Amino acid sequence: MSDHKTLVTVQSPLYFTIVSGFWMAFLAIIGLNIVGGFVMPTEKPALETFAYPIEVPEVAASADSGAPVERVDIRPLILAANVDDGKSVFRKCQSCHTIEAGGKNGTGPNLHNMVGNTIGDHNGFKTSESLKAIGGNWDYDKLDQYLENPKKLAPKGTMSFAGLKKPKERANVIKFLMANTGNPPPVDAPAQ
Repeated sequence: MSDHKTLVTVQSPLYFTIVSGFWMAFLAIIGLNIVGGFVMPTEKPALETFAYPIEVPEVAASADSGAPVERVDIRPLILAANVDDGKSVFRKCQSCHTIEAGGKNGTGPNLHNMVGNTIGDHNGFKTSESLKAIGGNWDYDKLDQYLENPKKLAPKGTMSFAGLKKPKERANVIKFLMANTGNPPPVDAPAQ
């Protein structure tokens, strides 16, 4: 037999309490972090899921110099536009406007059969005098200008929407409006 003795040290209950408390706190923090990740995810959802972006008009460089800003010809963009994309962009308008035939007026008029129609009262909706003052019909150039900046074309109009600053978005919305117009005027190809 050997003289070798096995040493067994018995720790005090206070030691086990401190170590157990540390591990319990550690596990509680990890658990709360995991549960919190489900309740408040850290990944940002796509903006389109919850809201529509607010477009802020950009100041053109030539506007400062006093030179007139050249407008983009909307007609080629309308010819290449997509009705489904226009329907998607039109969602920005749905809080005030309806589009279906016989639809009710909201804060703004029902826009069914709008393209090519006379600028003024539409589908029983009384239009502002500022908008009536534009005169003529809703041709493609006037629709483009109005969709870009309603207050510029009709300064005292009641439409509070800031406008669609991207020409492609305006062209898609116009194409969607055309699809919801019984007999829209043809889009003339631009002269080259």
